Amino acid sequence: MQQEEKMRLRRLAVRTGIVLVVGIAYAIFVAVTHWRIPCLFYLMTNKYCPGCGITRMFMALLQLDFAGAARSNLLALSLLPIGAVIFLYKARCYVKTGNCPMGKAEKWFYLVVFILCIVFTVLRNSGGFPFLVP
Repeated sequence: MQQEEKMRLRRLAVRTGIVLVVGIAYAIFVAVTHWRIPCLFYLMTNKYCPGCGITRMFMALLQLDFAGAARSNLLALSLLPIGAVIFLYKARCYVKTGNCPMGKAEKWFYLVVFILCIVFTVLRNSGGFPFLVP
């Protein structure tokens, strides 16, 4: 492995480690205090955004409660494995080349995810899909 690749791998590991430490610290804080970061969209509109329930989803996943995670945010839970694969691919590409431009297929994928978020938000607030409400 070249020196530049080692440096990029170290940088990626540090940044990923920081994100994980902050996430674990937040999970411990929530588990101890039962306080969560409130959703500003919900506070202002009394409607659920596509991210509502993600903290509960992750807390359920930490307890291996997959049904509870699905009840909290089905869309985020469904996209989590795909997101992990994309992260690993992008991380590998970054370490190898230092740059990983977004390809056409990736742009289409993100557009589809954006549309899914809109549809998910409309459905979970319509009243006809109570299983989508966190």
